[in-house]
Amino acid sequence: MHPDHVARMATLSGDANLLATSQPVHRDYREEAMIAIRYLAFLLASIATCTSAVGETLRLATWNLGWHVTHAELTPWISQCSKAYAKDADGTWKLVPSGTPESKRGWEIKESRAKLEGVDLSVMPPCAVYTTPTREGILVTPNAYTARSTQIGRLLTDDIKPDVIAFQEVSGSDAIREALGAASADYYVCSFNGAYKLQRLAFAWKKALGEAEEECSDIKALSLPNLPDEDQVRPGYLVTLKLAGKRVRFMTVHLKSSCVSPTEGDVLDGTNNTCLILEQQVAPLETAFEKLGAGVDHFVVLGDFNRNLWHEFNKVDGAEAIRSDGETDLTKPRATDISTRNLLLEVNDGAPASSAAELLPITCPGTSDIKAACEASKKIKLSDAERKLLSAPTGLGCRNPIGLDFILVSKSLSPAVRTVSKVAIGALGRSLAAKPPAHPEPLLAVSDHCPIVAEIDF
Repeated sequence: MHPDHVARMATLSGDANLLATSQPVHRDYREEAMIAIRYLAFLLASIATCTSAVGETLRLATWNLGWHVTHAELTPWISQCSKAYAKDADGTWKLVPSGTPESKRGWEIKESRAKLEGVDLSVMPPCAVYTTPTREGILVTPNAYTARSTQIGRLLTDDIKPDVIAFQEVSGSDAIREALGAASADYYVCSFNGAYKLQRLAFAWKKALGEAEEECSDIKALSLPNLPDEDQVRPGYLVTLKLAGKRVRFMTVHLKSSCVSPTEGDVLDGTNNTCLILEQQVAPLETAFEKLGAGVDHFVVLGDFNRNLWHEFNKVDGAEAIRSDGETDLTKPRATDISTRNLLLEVNDGAPASSAAELLPITCPGTSDIKAACEASKKIKLSDAERKLLSAPTGLGCRNPIGLDFILVSKSLSPAVRTVSKVAIGALGRSLAAKPPAHPEPLLAVSDHCPIVAEIDF
């Protein structure tokens, strides 16, 4: 405290003590002293507020854990993927007796989106979730999975250190509790257990922050329930917390995959089927955005958008702020038969004003080359060499280092953002096959995504 304030408070304290005595006090002096007491109370309250604010820097994080399931869910999955398959004329891998010519075990089938008889991706991961650097499938063991969970817990405790964290691609609350490990008792956890498909969303927040102001709830419309079951995608997920006396609403998403950027040929209103599905998520996502600011002080949107939002922010070729009818004013209502080319600017159009959000710029740890590539990725498609630099164990370590995961905050909260950064997972982002006797168990990557952490002063 400033010395002048200390001296003034000492004088005021003496005035207050005088009032407490039984000595007669002149009326004018009494009134002056009462004013002084009120001033003293104001100063003390100000000091208390400042002291509280210093301790209210919170770490908000998001992390896609890559088909993370509980140990109880391992057994049927390992059993199914260890069986033999042979491809039929329709391209489906059918179960066959072990040793059948040209058959492969589930772990060995590495074609993208392979259909295996008995491998239901709504209840279990694909067999080839974990692959070597040369894309060879890895046979998963319970011991290797336990080691992976331990590594996730260590990253959460030592590096991410979240006060609030959103997860994507988890099977439910129990999977999160296993991932948190010894720290699990310190967190409240919620997920839509058993609903939708296996790639679920979840939140965890420190119990010291208190219980949820509004219980966790899903946004079903974002899952596109009118589509055929095989085309339906993930819903959104909400929770409202009170942080430093402020009501903050969180929304996490995991949008349709494989429509990342027009720099990779993925035009949102183009002919790519995955882009057509993602484009259908724009309307329900905008509706959800419009409600985020109602009844709260701030909001945060975080997760795996499967879309390079910075390319849309910068309006790269193919992501212009325009609709199929030529309309460029994205605040105007959009008919259901009118498509849009820019997800971010369509959703975050600032109407109503309480829904306006700011896309937070993310920095990457590491060398100047790593940081430069990370920054360049916001405007251009990186070269293969740049991507390898970022995904290498000496870089960020994750196979999908940039362009998918983001955090947005309400305009009311953006001035309080201190830092936003990727968390490097290094060698823990790679998977290696077992090589007995020196390495009897495989090494399983903790995830193909790197976490993001934002430090915010509340």
